[in-house]
Amino acid sequence: MRIAVADIGGTHARFALAELQDGHVAHLGDPVVLRAADHEGLASAWRAFGEVAGEALPRIASLGVAGPVTGGPVRFVNSHWVIDPATLDTELGLDEHLLVNDFGAMAHAVHALGPAHLASLLGPDRPLPERGAISVIGPGTGLGVAVLQRLADRCIVLETEGAHIHFAPLDPKEQQVAERLAGLHGRVSVERVVSGPGLGDIVRTFAPSDGRSDAELWSAAIGGSGTESGAALDIWMAAYGSAVGDLALAHGSLGIALCGGLTNRIADQLRASGFHDRFCAKGRYRERMQAMPICLVTHPQPGLFGAAAAFAARSSFGAAGSAND
Repeated sequence: MRIAVADIGGTHARFALAELQDGHVAHLGDPVVLRAADHEGLASAWRAFGEVAGEALPRIASLGVAGPVTGGPVRFVNSHWVIDPATLDTELGLDEHLLVNDFGAMAHAVHALGPAHLASLLGPDRPLPERGAISVIGPGTGLGVAVLQRLADRCIVLETEGAHIHFAPLDPKEQQVAERLAGLHGRVSVERVVSGPGLGDIVRTFAPSDGRSDAELWSAAIGGSGTESGAALDIWMAAYGSAVGDLALAHGSLGIALCGGLTNRIADQLRASGFHDRFCAKGRYRERMQAMPICLVTHPQPGLFGAAAAFAARSSFGAAGSAND
């Protein structure tokens, strides 16, 4: 079966063609990456994808979207796009579609990918568990959170909005960040801090006149060329570790899969940072946290691969599998 797949975030929309065989992703084509801001909505970007592909697109699609999939229109928190499943087939010329949360798709990717794309990052150097819950988490324009529950004969994916739990500062600097963000937004979610834009907010807490863009701040922080951005990255990584540990406990997880280009870019810094100390600092559950493997998803397009894997899984288990299974 040949399908079109998409991974639609707040900044970029990625598209590709995929081939499915025997309930698995047999092949994923080269991605077409478009800026969401350059298009009024999905239909416009879909036409651009078709033009780049240079051929008629399949009439079956699996789409991962950065928002809650509840049956009604998906309104993006970090983009002007709105996707309405009731009109999607007509707008895109489809006979069938599957709509999943983008981190639901990531969780399907984690389940389907082999060890070549799951690298040990922190904690025990062992594979993710074959049974039980795995937290799938990654920062980008926002913060994605899902749970992969592995059973004996299949997986269940729980799509969550865990990024929007309250941010809990654990030291005076984090308290300053939280107070500044509370003044701007009223409520401070974890995503306000642990996301791509969060680094800039940390920098501007301590250097209000710093006018560099988020991209410039990240480049300086990763390259070690700026004291303000480097110090901010230390705060950011510690907050990341705290949040991942809290979510893992809430999920009852036995392993962690960290996803996304941002985490891959800072993998070396994470290993040397306060991330793991914060992850493990859960009081009476410290030993449980220390025993938990934390893996890095290194596949270049896990969102697209996961959208294809989600459709393959539904096809394998029938329509009753639903978008969340």
